Amino acid sequence: MEIGQALTNMIKSELGSKVFSTGSQGFHGCGKITVEGVRYQASCQAVLVGSKDDPSMSLLASLEEISAALAGLVVDGLQARRFSTGRTGFRADGKAQAAGQRFQASVQAVRL
Repeated sequence: MEIGQALTNMIKSELGSKVFSTGSQGFHGCGKITVEGVRYQASCQAVLVGSKDDPSMSLLASLEEISAALAGLVVDGLQARRFSTGRTGFRADGKAQAAGQRFQASVQAVRL
C-alpha cells in the first residue's frame, strides 16, 4: 500500500466532527498507519473558515463529503517533507470545499 492510499483509509475510518479549543468548528482524525514496514503517526483536520468568529455557524458538510475533499487534497498535494522536529514524513494542506462551505485543511503523516 502506498502512503496516499493509507492516509485516505485513515481519513475514512478516523474522521469525526470537532469543536476546537479556539472555538472553531470542523473535523479531525488521527491514527497510526504502516506503509511498507514504516510506521507513521497520521492526522487530518478541516476547520470551517469563519466559524471561530461566528459561533452560530453550523457544519453542513457530511463526513463523507469532507472525507472526499480531504482525500482529494492528498491526491493533489501530498509532498515529502522534513518537519521542524527533524522527523520526516508527508504533508498536504490547502483549502477544501464541501457542502458549499470552505475549510482550511491539512493531512500529514510523520514517521515514527
